[in-house]
Amino acid sequence: MKKKILISAYAISPFRGSEYGAAWNTIIHLASQHDLWVLYGMSDNFMGDTQTMKKYIMNSPVPNVEFIEVKPGGLARAITLLDKAGFGWFFYFAYYLWQRRALKAAREILKIVDIDVVHQLGPIGFREPGFLWRLNKPMVWGPIGGMNVINQELLDGKPFLTRVKFSIKNSINRFQLSYSKRIKKAFSRADILIAATSAGKQTISEKFGAKSYYLPEQGTVTHPFLDETKFDHIKQQVHLVWSGSLIERKNFALCLDALSRVERNNWILHVVGSGPLKKKLQAKAAALQLMDRIKWHGHLPRTEAVRIMSGAHLHIISSIAEDNPAVIFEALTYGIPTLTIDHCGMRDVICNKCGFKIKPDMHNIMVDEMSHVLNDLLSDPHLLVELAQTTLLCADNHSWDKRLSKLSEMYDDAALVYSGRFKSPSTQTTLFA
Repeated sequence: MKKKILISAYAISPFRGSEYGAAWNTIIHLASQHDLWVLYGMSDNFMGDTQTMKKYIMNSPVPNVEFIEVKPGGLARAITLLDKAGFGWFFYFAYYLWQRRALKAAREILKIVDIDVVHQLGPIGFREPGFLWRLNKPMVWGPIGGMNVINQELLDGKPFLTRVKFSIKNSINRFQLSYSKRIKKAFSRADILIAATSAGKQTISEKFGAKSYYLPEQGTVTHPFLDETKFDHIKQQVHLVWSGSLIERKNFALCLDALSRVERNNWILHVVGSGPLKKKLQAKAAALQLMDRIKWHGHLPRTEAVRIMSGAHLHIISSIAEDNPAVIFEALTYGIPTLTIDHCGMRDVICNKCGFKIKPDMHNIMVDEMSHVLNDLLSDPHLLVELAQTTLLCADNHSWDKRLSKLSEMYDDAALVYSGRFKSPSTQTTLFA
């Protein structure tokens, strides 16, 4: 049944990936079945930067969606200057203030629209749950992520400051999940919770005693498609692709070290993305004598990045911490299997029909495991041709038709749980398998 849904998305853009794209895709597809009022505060790099979104809405209005820009107040704008200066943790103070203004905007909407369900959509981090649960409406929160505690073995060999940074983040996660009263209240007041990963689902159960659905924040980017002509010369050259920011968390060094131990030379690696570690990683690639086998594309417009991705035979992701990176769903969409560490969202999404997973471990052990997989594939590239077909089948599990069906079910359940709160405190648990 068609519903009137109020959504807080914060970061959204039709031209960007990551959480921007996740919010955009969710809203565009939901609009095919529901009427939406969407609160947002950023479409470009920083809070309050909404030029791209406003221009797009003006030129291409989206049916059944009213976008409401929530502008940051003076203090939030001042704090954002620190974020722009590179002090990213100050973002959360500004975002807290923005969420208060979002609540005020939501209350104004409720004065003129009889909203059926409220959805706290993004960003996905648990750390800042917003305030929409105060609206006394059926409430959905999620997908929720950011709750993972990073395996210390994955920090092996990382620079001292990187190890300190992630150790501090682990401690903050543990503290907030255990002691933050506002976070606990948000978890208890939401009628339906959505975990972005199976590990997050377990954390929600353990820390808050609550049931949750599992649904990644991302889905396939379009109807699955495989360009079979790219296999015409696969025996001569296998195209590998790695996509992401060149930062410590993305762990591109693991990929380089693994490739340095590959015995065959029938491959080329496309690196899509840039970042502060680019020069350091290029120097490492040169020291490993890999530069003539790597194409450094840098940061590309989304259409060009997708073109390179769709032409690859194998996607590699080496991150030490993620929820569900958009790139693995892009790979699925174009029938490209993924080689990944077996953790985070990749553990849930990638299976032996659409990729290869190596156990999280010390750096050198993972290098050995990853190079072993690569050696096998480069010795018999036809394995990738066969795997491309089953990868397309896996992509169907994350189609937007299926995601919409699940979300609509969650909205129905939210209404049931909300009404049941006044009858039985145990109603929520009966809705989940």
